[in-house]
Order: sequence, then C-alpha cells, then structure tokens
Amino acid sequence: ANCLQPINQIITSTKSPLLQSFKTKSFKAINTLAISMPSLSGRLFPMSCQPKEKAKEDWTSLKYIPLILLIGFVVSAILASGSSGKRGLAFIISISKVNASSKPSSDAIETYHGSTESDQYLFHKFANNNSQLPHRGKVISEKVKASELAKAYQSIKEEYGRLALNPSLKNKWQLLNSHPDGSEVSLLEHETDPYCPYVRMTSIMPGSIQDLWDFLSLDNWSETMSKIDPFYEGLSVLGEYRHRGIEMKLARKTLKRILSFGKRDFTFVSVSDQPQTDGTWVSGTVSVITDEFPRRSDYVRAFQDSIAFYEAIDNCEMTGQPRTKLTIVFRIDLNDSTKGGSGGYIPMWLYVKTVGSTGMLSVQNMKKQLQEVVDRRVEREEGRTTENEINLCGRNWLTKLVNTDSNC
Repeated sequence: ANCLQPINQIITSTKSPLLQSFKTKSFKAINTLAISMPSLSGRLFPMSCQPKEKAKEDWTSLKYIPLILLIGFVVSAILASGSSGKRGLAFIISISKVNASSKPSSDAIETYHGSTESDQYLFHKFANNNSQLPHRGKVISEKVKASELAKAYQSIKEEYGRLALNPSLKNKWQLLNSHPDGSEVSLLEHETDPYCPYVRMTSIMPGSIQDLWDFLSLDNWSETMSKIDPFYEGLSVLGEYRHRGIEMKLARKTLKRILSFGKRDFTFVSVSDQPQTDGTWVSGTVSVITDEFPRRSDYVRAFQDSIAFYEAIDNCEMTGQPRTKLTIVFRIDLNDSTKGGSGGYIPMWLYVKTVGSTGMLSVQNMKKQLQEVVDRRVEREEGRTTENEINLCGRNWLTKLVNTDSNC
C-alpha cells in the first residue's frame, strides 16, 4: 500500500475525466498485481519502496506511470469480463507469483486453467501456498473428512501457540489495552497482512477450567454468545466429527448487520482438543473453505481463526473459588477479501484501531456472564436455592426488590 500511495495521489490530483473514471478499478487491479509480483512492484515503485534517503534519486521512475495505467486498463477489462475473466485473472496471478519473468509450471496451468472447481476453492487453494496473498481459512474437500479438519486445526494451533506463548516474542506484541483486574489486549502485526493482525486477549476468569470450557462450548452459544457479542445472530451445526481423540463440529455462525453494513457469516470447525502435558486445555475455531458450504448471497463470508488456552491457577484468596487463566489468540476479517468474494466494505484499518477497546469490552462482558454462571452453580451445589428460585428472583437489585420474599 505504501508503494502505491504516490501513484494514487497523482491519479487523484489529475483533472482528467478519463483517469477519474477508471481510478477505482485500475488502482485495485494494480494493487492485486503488486501483491502477487513483489519484485516487479519494487522496480515500478522504487521511490516509495526504498529508504527515504534514496527516494529523491528515483523520481525519474515516474516514466513508468503510463505502463502502470495501461496495466490497470487491461486488468480492469479482465475483471469486468465475467467468470471466464475472473478465472483468467487467477491464472495470471498464479504464473506471476515470483516475478514478471517467471514461467508457469504445468501444475499451475492444470490447476487454474479449465478447472471445474469453484473460483472460491481455487483461489484459497492457491493462496494457502503463496505468502504474498491474503490467507483466509483452510481449504478442505467438498466431501468433508475428519482428518482434514484435524489437520487444519493443528496447523493453526501450532502457529498461534508459538506466537502467543513463546517468551522470545514477548516484546513484539503491542499492548493495546489493560484493565486493573490484569486483563490485557495485545496486537502482533501479520508479516504480509497488516489489516488482519494477530490479537491476543488474556484474563483471569472466575471458575474452574470446566466452568469456562462449558461456558464457551457451542452447545451454550444460544445463551452466552448473545450477551458477549451484540451482533451475534445464530449458529447452525453442519456436522460432527472425531479424529484421534479430537472432537470437532463443523458450524456456520451468522452476525446481524453491523451499522449500515450487511450481515456476515462464518463457516468454521470448532475443536475440543485433548489437554496438553502441562495440564493446559486447548480449544479453537478455524475457518474452512469447501464447496459443500458455498457463499450465500444474503451474507458476506467473513473469516476468523482462534485458539484458546485454559490454565488452572491458584484459587481466589478472598472467596476461595477456583480461577482460570484464559489466553485467546485470533485473526479476523469481516470482509470477503478473497477472489470471487463480495467485499463487505468494512474498513479494517478502523478495526485495527479499535480492537483494543472492543476486545477489552468483550473480555469484561465474558467475565461478568461467567461469574453469574459460577454463582448459580455454587448456590445449587450448596442447596441455598433452586434454579427456579434464581430465575424468579433475578440477578439485578431491581428485580429482587420487585420479587421480594424470604429467598430473594
């Protein structure tokens, strides 16, 4: 994006109606090509890609602007030519992923030219093998296999666990927000995807590991998730799988409209893993791409991967109740940023700027709701009240006053 900024400024400042008419599409196309051909973009935009002290020497590179605009015209025409054009663009990107002079392999031609698989599936399959393109979910077969789901989860678990828990990476995490109770929200920039960073939330939660585990289970989302996420709409389980002791559920989550933006949906596998050797419990959600569950026209297909680590710590000194240290690491993209997607138009730079405050709000809501669940369980176990009496009395002071009796 930094390399393209001078070109965009020049196009914007130019009064020519012709340039203005194709600015948006051509600039988007140039950006796509620049991402897929880093060595070429480095030659075309040297004045902004090189160190500042060398930038002034390279303004002669503006002679490349006509070439860039021509590329924009060509790719814009491809983008506008329908599904065959889109397949052609995928093929162009696949043969140009190293530099402009690289030759297409027979595998690339076989995969992207004349394939019967969907554009969605093809792009994700290619992007997962190309670090210069945005990775959005793990590709699995149309006929979903438990082994594929487990493999997708394990790769995310290893990557996120290494980034979140490795002491040598501690200083690379940027603290965005902290709370007096010790909760923290931190950010780690992705190497090639700045608007889809890693976010880590840590907090000491009330209750045992089992309390927290059950609270976050998909089985309880209808009751818990709506209280944590104001945009949560619903959940449908598409299938249940098991592989080498790992329990998995393939699911689809939907979100309500976010302000004026359209509804979102996620297709993901939710995993309940076996405890680690140190006693830490692990669970996760991994976005998956499969033609068995294609995009829907009434929703924007969003993306989120997350891994959660549950660690038992000393009981609370004041109450004697058990406590659990929760660490969640995730990446999220609320737009459909990959090929064939419908966009979504939510400015992810704004998400990056506000994730510290919104993440902390989510953590505090979770603690509040979990504390109520734990209190309710303790009251039942001690025989002080029944579930019906708890529901009758309510949890806030006003409801207790209205329903006043000996129990309330």
